[in-house]
Amino acid sequence: MKTESSQSAVHHQPDDNPPDKGFIADMLDHIKVSIIATIVLAIVVCGIYPALVWGVAQALFHNKANGSLIGKDGQPVSEDKDAVGSALLGQSFSDAKYFHPRPSAAGSGYDPTASQGSNLGPTSAKLMFGTTKDFAYTVFAADKSHQAVGPVSRRVQGVVATVTKTSITVSPQGGAAAKTTYALDPAVADPNTVVNFHGRTVHATTIPAGAIVELKLSDKTPPAVTAINVADQEIDGGVSSVDTSANKITLNDSSATVLNVDPKNTVFVVNGSSDAKLDAVTPDMTVHCVVALVMDYDGIADRVIHYCQDNKIEYKSSVPDSAFMDADGVDDMKLITAFNGTSGPNITPATPVPADAVTASGSGLDPHISVANAKVQAARVADARKMPVEKVKELIDTYTEGASLGILGDPGVNVLRLNLALDQVAPVAAPPPAPATTAASSPAS
Repeated sequence: MKTESSQSAVHHQPDDNPPDKGFIADMLDHIKVSIIATIVLAIVVCGIYPALVWGVAQALFHNKANGSLIGKDGQPVSEDKDAVGSALLGQSFSDAKYFHPRPSAAGSGYDPTASQGSNLGPTSAKLMFGTTKDFAYTVFAADKSHQAVGPVSRRVQGVVATVTKTSITVSPQGGAAAKTTYALDPAVADPNTVVNFHGRTVHATTIPAGAIVELKLSDKTPPAVTAINVADQEIDGGVSSVDTSANKITLNDSSATVLNVDPKNTVFVVNGSSDAKLDAVTPDMTVHCVVALVMDYDGIADRVIHYCQDNKIEYKSSVPDSAFMDADGVDDMKLITAFNGTSGPNITPATPVPADAVTASGSGLDPHISVANAKVQAARVADARKMPVEKVKELIDTYTEGASLGILGDPGVNVLRLNLALDQVAPVAAPPPAPATTAASSPAS
């Protein structure tokens, strides 16, 4: 009886281990926990935390949290329409009345979407002396053998016969005797004519006779010249390949000539259609191009020459100034060509040139220049604004920012803030408008 009682008691004792729910049920429990954790973390990390940080930043650091935008008066602004720039990004200044920024490796526009260094080493000839490239203003392409260049609306090609302060006379290419004279539009009359000559604006009267030009005309009657492209050569050849991503056309000649184009500014006339695009040009087509030599990379030598000339620093150069100077100043293409064609070229400034004046920062967007760089430029700025150089140097001191946290980096001068302060303290009157010009004359024989 004792044994049965004992067995009965054991039989009715509750089980401490729950029944096995099975693999699938267990996995579903884990999935449910994972989903709940993901949702909770997403709400916290992607919602509550960013909203909290944004709210604190907007409340305590509103201007800095929105790009450190600055208005014309140098004060922080909130709206893009009121801003002239950001205190965090460099921008281009070339006028003598302004301090010039550090060169940009992200292009002349200090493009924040293309922030980069040059990745060129100290022994690189490209870094030291620069490079050039062929740029095509106009590309005429046809499937068949080369056809005569047809007319393009408001665009004239020819060879310069004479240029005056108010007009330009050209003859057709190929040595034809007929000549046509066009008036220069008042908005671009000399000395402010928009002339793309080796990538820069020059006075129309300095264009030599015999130069290949492409005139852009207004839609007025009679038409007037609104812009002039000066070319270095005309190129005929067959197309080997077209790279629409790099905007290049490679010819099938012996040197595999590469023509650089700009989809927005190069005119493509393909099989007679003047509204064509680069992708309409295909291999095995025949092309006729009006080509100019333009800068691919300026190089330190070019920057040193410009810096010395801008700031009236005497220098000695193994390449004479006559090799790259003309009536409008430095011709960068000639300078780059001259220095690359010389064995061991050398430039020795009488005053040391600050390194940041001729080299780009790693980001290519540096808004600051060194104090030494600013002080070298002070005399030029003071002269352009007709103000005491001591006053300019006081402003330099005012807009010099110390090292970060007092120990990181060197002091720097914020170029945008300094230039805006100059405009407030010593504004310079705008130049008078260009004089009106006469209408285009009738063709001359």
